[in-house]
Amino acid sequence: MNTIKKTGLFLLASLLCFNFPLSYAFEASEDVTGASDSEFFKRYPRSKIDSYSQTKTDDYLLALGAPKTVNGVMTLEYSERLTGSLTRHTYRSPDGEASELVFEHLRSQLTALSHRLLFECHGRECGSSNQWANRIFSVRKLYGPERYQHYLAAQLNTENGPLFVALYSIQRGNKRVFTQLDLLAPAKGSITELAVNPDTILAVLKSEGVFNLRSLPFDDSDKLTADGEQRLSAVVKALNSHSRLKLYVVGHVARSLTGVETVDALTARSLTRAESVVQVLIAQDVAGDRLSAQGVGPLAPIRQNSEDANRIALVLQ
Repeated sequence: MNTIKKTGLFLLASLLCFNFPLSYAFEASEDVTGASDSEFFKRYPRSKIDSYSQTKTDDYLLALGAPKTVNGVMTLEYSERLTGSLTRHTYRSPDGEASELVFEHLRSQLTALSHRLLFECHGRECGSSNQWANRIFSVRKLYGPERYQHYLAAQLNTENGPLFVALYSIQRGNKRVFTQLDLLAPAKGSITELAVNPDTILAVLKSEGVFNLRSLPFDDSDKLTADGEQRLSAVVKALNSHSRLKLYVVGHVARSLTGVETVDALTARSLTRAESVVQVLIAQDVAGDRLSAQGVGPLAPIRQNSEDANRIALVLQ
């Protein structure tokens, strides 16, 4: 073996023995021109913004479930078409990083924000990566092995109104890691509250023991309105898919919209609201012996200045 070959083998062995980092770390200075991070999310360390845009859209597809392919056609059982101002980030992280870590870095930042999780999936349960890359996001770089994909949709409650989030991260077959972060501020007068995927309701109930129903509309008599009844359809599907679950339906009325009210009065109103929700669920074929209405008025406050102050909570018995 000649000297050149020996030297080359020695260098290769040295790199392997000392675990020399082969991935490349990016700097913010390498971001595409004009790009900037969202005020709500900080990028994964050593990542760069590979693609960035701010546009108006009247037909943004927000996936609230995993895509399925039927006869070559993509179907989404749960989704919304949204209108508004759309900001899109495509991040590239150091090659070889675990897409799960990149995803969790961004996901964890939701905990400091007033938000509602609409849907989340991981790995093969998310369905076809090809559909996410080419049909949902239209970003080819997002295509990769399905076991390395992660997705969530959420609703942020900001000072300027709701903001809808779509977050998708994947490690491609060539070890490159890409993450898509889409933020849509809905146009005035358009939809401001989205239904949660039934699977997400069940997942939150099982992991946290409670699922809060925000912004349910009630009339002056604290009875659920027709629009509120429609919003319970996802809850009905979730409960009917797991017939053994039993729930306390807990009403919270932390403040009056009409003036000063006593604790007893607010507690009575909260019970009336809970009973109204139970009646609607029973009317939509949820067994009554699985539900128990409770009212706690203002005695279990959370984020008093938010819409969560007046809410209905589903609590596992």
